[in-house]
Amino acid sequence: MSKNTFLFVLLTINTFLSNAQTNVSGGIYQNATWSLAGSPYIVNGPVVVFPGKTLNIEPGVEIRINNQTSSNIYIETRGTINCVGTDALPIKIHAMYDTMNNVAWQGFVCTSTQGGVLNADRFQISNAYFPFSYETGLPNYNYTNCTFKRCFQAVTVGESVNLSNCQFIDNEVGVYGWANFTINDCLFKENTTSIYAYASVLTMTNSDFIDNQIGLSFVSNIFDSMYIADCQFLNNGLALNYPNKGKVENCLFTDNATAIQSAYKCEIVNNEFLYNELAIQASVNADIHNNQINNNMGAVLIENVSNVQDSPTIYDNEICGNINFAVNNNTNMNYSLLSNCFCDLDSAGIEAMIIDGYDDITKGLINYQIYDSSCTVLLGTVLKYGPGAGINELAFEVSFENPVNTELSLLSEMEFTSIQVTDLSGKSIIFKSTGANHFDVSTLPAGYYVLTAVDQQIVRKNFVKL
Repeated sequence: MSKNTFLFVLLTINTFLSNAQTNVSGGIYQNATWSLAGSPYIVNGPVVVFPGKTLNIEPGVEIRINNQTSSNIYIETRGTINCVGTDALPIKIHAMYDTMNNVAWQGFVCTSTQGGVLNADRFQISNAYFPFSYETGLPNYNYTNCTFKRCFQAVTVGESVNLSNCQFIDNEVGVYGWANFTINDCLFKENTTSIYAYASVLTMTNSDFIDNQIGLSFVSNIFDSMYIADCQFLNNGLALNYPNKGKVENCLFTDNATAIQSAYKCEIVNNEFLYNELAIQASVNADIHNNQINNNMGAVLIENVSNVQDSPTIYDNEICGNINFAVNNNTNMNYSLLSNCFCDLDSAGIEAMIIDGYDDITKGLINYQIYDSSCTVLLGTVLKYGPGAGINELAFEVSFENPVNTELSLLSEMEFTSIQVTDLSGKSIIFKSTGANHFDVSTLPAGYYVLTAVDQQIVRKNFVKL
């Protein structure tokens, strides 16, 4: 064989192998395997696996949906389909035409009433109306290292879902449904709504929400609990809607139109909020503390609270450099926001960033404190209501008998609930009232002390503990 003939034959074989494909449609009446050797599989019409039969799809197989003339193509099982790839060789399923469409084909269908079983994991699926539709929902959906891209409703949950290291990209809805959600190390990007949850329990960690219209939205009250930690919410329209009955901690919220909307009976702690149009809408019994809420257009909006018992608590936050407001009290109730740092040495500067009854008589008033730029040194307290209202200075007058033995008793007709005592080394201790302005300080060693606060109001009273 001449060299030129050999090269021609070799080129012909390579061309044949590179163009190898398997056309499929219609019924599967015997056990079958879609092998990697026969990939890609071109699905030219609906495929049905009949009862008692099994279709195994090998890892690494590519399935191309020929939707040129119809979007009504589906892969149905009345028997068993095993569509399980590996981390290195995921199964890939996508439309051949109109690939920007999220309803280019129907998806996999499991007809449970005829014995259908559909096992799927470690795949990449695109363009399906419902990627995996079960006539009878599974008790638990487990997906690991899966990608859902440009689907209408990627995952529909009936009872429970466990997502690990999955990606949801450019779907109309990423995850929709009820009950128990466990989500770890996942990416939600460019979805209309990433997660739409009627949750009993939701636990989510180390997941990112980027460029979505809506990130995570709770549609109703959570029955049991919610825990969201170590997540990033970047450049979403609405990052987190109606978190309730749980905790959001150690998360980053950046460049969202609204970072958290309607925080309701939940703890928001140790998060960072930067460059959002609105950082937090604080609602009923929200517990918001130890956050950095800086350089947003609006920082904290207090809203949708109708009585004092439902008031949110907001303390020990850094709320600095915001443009339109640091706090906007959109209720008619008063709030004491002591121990928050606004990074301004002047009460006039802080006052300009607080919207309350001084600006609009339909709103309640806000008490606050003045710290230095490091948020470590307290410079003063501004009280607009309550004991000492109108005072803007470092000292709030109280009296008690000195020296003190085992009990410090404040001499006042007003009743106080707590005091702060500081020793000469700078260590501070909080004591709660035992009743009638009596405070048990018997645990203090004998020595010199300073009474530094009464009900978070600053005082400066030296005393000797016997």
